[in-house]
Amino acid sequence: MKEHTVKVVDSFEGHDDEAVFKSIVLTADNPLSFDIYVMPQKIHGMGLCICQQGEAVISIDKKQYPIRQHDMVIFLPGAVVQPVSRSDDFAGCALMLKIDRVIDVDPSMGVQLYLAVRDQPCVSLTEQDMQAIFEVRDLIQKKIAYSDNPYYKEIIENLILNLFYEIGAIINRGKTLEPRKTRSRQEELFEKFLYLVATYYRTHRDLGFYAEQMCLTPKYLSAIVKLVSGSSATECINRSVIRNAKALLETSQLTVQQIADYLNFPTPSFFGQYFKKHVGMTPKEYRMQAH
Repeated sequence: MKEHTVKVVDSFEGHDDEAVFKSIVLTADNPLSFDIYVMPQKIHGMGLCICQQGEAVISIDKKQYPIRQHDMVIFLPGAVVQPVSRSDDFAGCALMLKIDRVIDVDPSMGVQLYLAVRDQPCVSLTEQDMQAIFEVRDLIQKKIAYSDNPYYKEIIENLILNLFYEIGAIINRGKTLEPRKTRSRQEELFEKFLYLVATYYRTHRDLGFYAEQMCLTPKYLSAIVKLVSGSSATECINRSVIRNAKALLETSQLTVQQIADYLNFPTPSFFGQYFKKHVGMTPKEYRMQAH
């Protein structure tokens, strides 16, 4: 298998703000597509890669996942994705879904997917699964060409939501799902808050940012999160940061300074103080204990 050291880029860089969907063919004959476009520095929504032939290793937030034929790996909002290696006969496709607006159609669907795949982003597909995903992908691409349709935006958003449901059905195959309940306004806002935290926790740790994104006051947002989850909004944000920091310390060879940079702390010292405050030990101590 070939190893790759590749520049990390944003797959939506250069696209207008209305772009919500991008499909990329990954083949051995077109290695640039694999080497560049499948690893955005920050995915503005969700991405997935399906291996149709051969095998590859993909790193998500510095943790490596091997994928083989008929495997799908899902990239959550805010993830940094890089290819590590691929076989000479590797072929597949990647879909990038910039779903900032789509999440407003059904906030719970994005949150459900986030909770389902955050710890295990890889899933094996049947031929029927792949056909279902590709049918929706092809329909989205077809409809994107008709941008003069007065309902263009709504059609694309709901087709992407349809793709979410297809993926959710695959992930939850064999599980007994509880009937969907009518959610309160507070629950809807909490779900959107979780989605935003999953997307922006690396760059924004202040409650004010999330309140502004949701057109709420920080006090009201904090009260809603406390009411629904029992935890404060700031605690939810900090948990996301610390969970990722722990994963990097446990599974990567990055230095503490590199991890601090990756998580957008101004200095390693500030990161160390933040980590110790929430974990009870320094990053170096935690790494030694984990190993």
